[in-house]
Amino acid sequence: MSIIRNTTAYLAGAALSLGLAGMSSVASAADIMPVKTKEPIVGASMPLDVHGYADYTIASGRVTPGGLRIYPNRGSLSQFEVGLSLDIYKNPTGFINSFSVFGGIWNELWSSPPVGSRSWQEMDWWVGGSVGFAKYYTFTAQSLQFEFPGGLPTARMFVLSLGANDATWGLPIPLNPYVNLFYNYTGGSTVVLGKTSSTYRVELGIKPTISMKPYWAIPLSFTFPTWVTVGPSSYWNRNDGTTNFCGPLSATACSSGSMGVFSTGIQAKYSLESVVPKRLGSWYLKGGVQYYRITNDSLLGAQVVTGAATSFADAKKDVFIYNGGIGFSF
Repeated sequence: MSIIRNTTAYLAGAALSLGLAGMSSVASAADIMPVKTKEPIVGASMPLDVHGYADYTIASGRVTPGGLRIYPNRGSLSQFEVGLSLDIYKNPTGFINSFSVFGGIWNELWSSPPVGSRSWQEMDWWVGGSVGFAKYYTFTAQSLQFEFPGGLPTARMFVLSLGANDATWGLPIPLNPYVNLFYNYTGGSTVVLGKTSSTYRVELGIKPTISMKPYWAIPLSFTFPTWVTVGPSSYWNRNDGTTNFCGPLSATACSSGSMGVFSTGIQAKYSLESVVPKRLGSWYLKGGVQYYRITNDSLLGAQVVTGAATSFADAKKDVFIYNGGIGFSF
């Protein structure tokens, strides 16, 4: 996943910090005649306790959920992600409604790396567990690692997430609010100029979602992922004399603060249920655009280090990332 993505990410992941907990799919029950027997009915469908997904995304660039812009405007990115979860416990009537364990892996390739650099840029992997409780809420804990083939140190962190499913609360559009805590305990700064260990950031977000199917009978949905990232100023800038990449000459200390980035966008997903049989999974096409407003000068200075900008003056505060892809879940 991105630094980080999903996830969230995610956390979709983000994609996965919330996504795997909400991916339960139930096979359609077979049409059968009532039979007075206690024996299992051969051919009847049963709810799955194993869920998974695979997703391919092509993107115009990347800004991490923490606000780090990584790549210059050149080429495209291919991102591959797979995940699997196991439902260990289910009780829809109790306070604790479910418990699941999950894991996943994400890889990113760059179509136009600099001469001498790798096309394969990053691999992330994660394992964790999710608890559904009080009918509407999900708490997730996971261990997350960012691996860099180019020789950068592996970043290791714990991610804690709390999300709410407000689809039945009577709102015009479900907001799906969440909060993610990323604790980076070793391996280097995930925003380049920040503390390299024992630091954290918090992502506060919503994912308003609306489906067109009830209105126009079209298997199309729209999500508007929106979040803000905050944290101690040292998360963005360790200010130890090695982080002077700001100012007119990109050589002075960067000012910092508690806010890193604000992001919002629109993501569309079109179900291929009329084309691909359900027994082969729930396939979809997707596409969208995400806007990032980078508010922290340390993140702008970090663009000089990542090569996304040639100087502090050239760093971008406003960034649009376009994406499309295909995937399936079961």
